[in-house]
Amino acid sequence: MKNYVILLLGALLWGNQANAKEHEACLDLNYDYQSQTAKQLRTIAATCQSPRISRLYYNRAYHVDLLKEGETMSQIDALYSRGLTHYIESYRIYIALIEAFAPRWYPDAEARAAFLNQEYDHRGEVAELRLHGYDRLADVKEKQITFP
Repeated sequence: MKNYVILLLGALLWGNQANAKEHEACLDLNYDYQSQTAKQLRTIAATCQSPRISRLYYNRAYHVDLLKEGETMSQIDALYSRGLTHYIESYRIYIALIEAFAPRWYPDAEARAAFLNQEYDHRGEVAELRLHGYDRLADVKEKQITFP
């Protein structure tokens, strides 16, 4: 009987420690992720127990990296005037809009995370292609994207 009590007590303590390690942002999709750096977002993602939520924070970190790369590239772009600055701004605004409307469209956290992951994947891929000068391929990819 003592063994069962010790086992049960150990399981309860271990369960509380496992939950304590998860960042509060993993439990609240409305967490202000925009004030975090990409490195901090990856740290949050590493602590999330839900694979979808973890992937969402990795996607948000990648989004921050893309925007930073876009700023750098747009400064270089000014020399060659490819019009990249406008595209990066529209990408940033689009992501901000879907992040803002997603709670209304998908009240369930798992469904919202799935939707946001899909949008980050598709739109991020197109943005990255444009950043690296593959505009025609980006146009093709953009036409293949459908809004769920």
